[in-house]
Amino acid sequence: MFSKRLLMDENYYSLNNKIDNLTNRVEALEKENALLKHAPVAFLAELTKDVTLQNQIITFDSVKLNIGNAYFNVHGNFIAPVGGVYQFSVTACAQSNHYIVLELLVNARVVGKVLAGDTGYNECSSNSFLLQLSTGDDVYVQHKTVGDYLLAQPAAGLPTFAGVLLNVI
Repeated sequence: MFSKRLLMDENYYSLNNKIDNLTNRVEALEKENALLKHAPVAFLAELTKDVTLQNQIITFDSVKLNIGNAYFNVHGNFIAPVGGVYQFSVTACAQSNHYIVLELLVNARVVGKVLAGDTGYNECSSNSFLLQLSTGDDVYVQHKTVGDYLLAQPAAGLPTFAGVLLNVI
């Protein structure tokens, strides 16, 4: 009888241990599944008017795509709806004999720059940025002090500001 009881106790503890492990795995999978279910986030906006003033946020006013509604063209900013890894791209264009430097900012901190300019031709240049953002981070493009002419070419769809959520963290 003692050995039968000992065997039952061992089975009981073994089964409880397995149930605890399975419960932990299910909870982890549910969390992962919730992250994977987050709605997609992507935007593409174009600038339709030349910018000649310095020290201003660029409001890319023609929104071509705004999945998740996280880009606000009135203010020219993107607000991260969820923490994760995002890719942004910025294209700057300069009129011949001019140049421009645009800065990409996150919460008023410069995280990257794009330079465009040429002495003989209108010229555009792009740069891509991978950023880890937290929910609510504010991302925008500004022309602070370097350069004097951001050229808009609406027929060509330039310049642009775009972003996409790659992975939720």
